[in-house]
Amino acid sequence: MTTRDEGRVPTQLEQDAVEVLLWFKHNAGREVAYKDIAAGVGIPEGRRLQAAVRHARRAAEHMGHRLENFLPSRDPRRRGARVTRFNLKGHGDEFSARDALYASKVAVSAMYDMRRSCTYEAGNVNGVAPKAFQEMASAVDGCIQTVSGVGELGQEVCRLQGENRDLSRRIADLEAQLAEAGAPGQSYLSA
Repeated sequence: MTTRDEGRVPTQLEQDAVEVLLWFKHNAGREVAYKDIAAGVGIPEGRRLQAAVRHARRAAEHMGHRLENFLPSRDPRRRGARVTRFNLKGHGDEFSARDALYASKVAVSAMYDMRRSCTYEAGNVNGVAPKAFQEMASAVDGCIQTVSGVGELGQEVCRLQGENRDLSRRIADLEAQLAEAGAPGQSYLSA
């Protein structure tokens, strides 16, 4: 806080965002819906809670953490529920990679839409500033060329994460077998 902020009383939204962020930190890595958040922090579901979650997302990003987008749950028990997860800095997994890939695809789609509309306005003889729109269309075209491999890159990231998960399972299975083989009363050669 700066000296200018010291005497200021936090707004209701700021207090709500802090409560939501603290609750998320205690529930890091779990899929949660708005219903779960509302029950955890005591803020009723609705606009107030949604605003607090948005502000908590910005605060988390500022600290290096990640609050994923609300996406349909992959848990069969929560089929159709829109959930999010809070990931502490450096603790992402295949689901956070899926969220990042989704956000990237949405951004690229928005850039294509922006290029189409700016190109149209650049050719509009009755437009407000055709030259400025042409410059924006060119800039967006450069961005699209730079990130055109997002889909392929995302698939590679997901494939590598799946391989890492499979290797981790194999290692855990082998460790369990070693622990069983080393249990008292068993010989290493009896297996």
